[in-house]
Amino acid sequence: MFAILKARPEQGLSHADVESPKGPGPGEVEVAVSMAGVCGTDFHIWKWDEWSSRRVKPPMVVGHEFVGRIARVGEGVHHFSPGQRVSAECHVTCGHCRLCRTGRAHLCRETSIIGVDRTGAFAERVVVPAGNAWAVDDAIPDRHAAVFDPCGNAMHAATIVPLAGRDVLITGAGTIGLFSIGIARSHGARRVMVTEPSPYRARLARELGADLVVDPRAADTRAQILSMTDGQGPEIVLEMSGNAGALRSALEVASNGAHVVLLGLPGSDVTLDLAETVIMKGATLHGVTGRRMFGTWYDVSAFMLRNPEVMDRILTHRLAAQDYAEGFDLIAAGNCGKVILDFTGKAA
Repeated sequence: MFAILKARPEQGLSHADVESPKGPGPGEVEVAVSMAGVCGTDFHIWKWDEWSSRRVKPPMVVGHEFVGRIARVGEGVHHFSPGQRVSAECHVTCGHCRLCRTGRAHLCRETSIIGVDRTGAFAERVVVPAGNAWAVDDAIPDRHAAVFDPCGNAMHAATIVPLAGRDVLITGAGTIGLFSIGIARSHGARRVMVTEPSPYRARLARELGADLVVDPRAADTRAQILSMTDGQGPEIVLEMSGNAGALRSALEVASNGAHVVLLGLPGSDVTLDLAETVIMKGATLHGVTGRRMFGTWYDVSAFMLRNPEVMDRILTHRLAAQDYAEGFDLIAAGNCGKVILDFTGKAA
């Protein structure tokens, strides 16, 4: 079958004909992939930065955001059937540790990630645990259902603390940052501000209704944010860029007592002035990984059903799966929102 993979420990990805799954094992389902989203994590793997070079073991089929139809079910799977449309939670957890058994499975120490630690979904077929599969509402189109995962990241991060009536700063208008704009507005944020250097993504942020969009490199960025927040700074910061400079600037402009939510994945270590920008401000830092299983998925499903126009504005490019290199070039240049790879022309 056709698959996109990290074949060697170097920048870039390649494609190949690889062996199809032998079939789902007990408690698993095999999914014929229809569409898959290109994630920031995939871009880290494409770049082969410090984080990905420590984590990923080539050769590895990558990709973890997808939707498709179940082709086969394994022994003991009774709640799914062939032909059913599903997405999947990409974090495969142990299911028996204290965190898993107390509703915090997204923090499980034994987590393996589809497309990072185990065979991914940039392929015609992928096998996943049935417990990770998510039945997709019939009213949600494939192009939206393919991105449950990143929209879930944004939902998890943006709803760590209540947004209603708060001034929110989002650093980075990549896909998850863009989703966060829609989520913040739908949850009643007072003002939504965004820092983003890419003109293309800055335009998307404005179209999604951000009250202020500024280039973080501009000399008056801090002044504009303070002016928008009555001189106090944002009460909530959603750090989506993974950029060390963006994080430092956000901590400096944040209000006293701010909640700073960290989702963007830095490529290397980050140095902070903890004394002045965190401790003396009484700020709270929240590290966010993945999605709450499966509360976030219900929240995202409702958001997609109520906000299809937001979804379509963010999903800017749909490419044939074999044109994946074009998608990664668009991401590298900052000239896209969300890139979707269409596998329907490759499916067996």
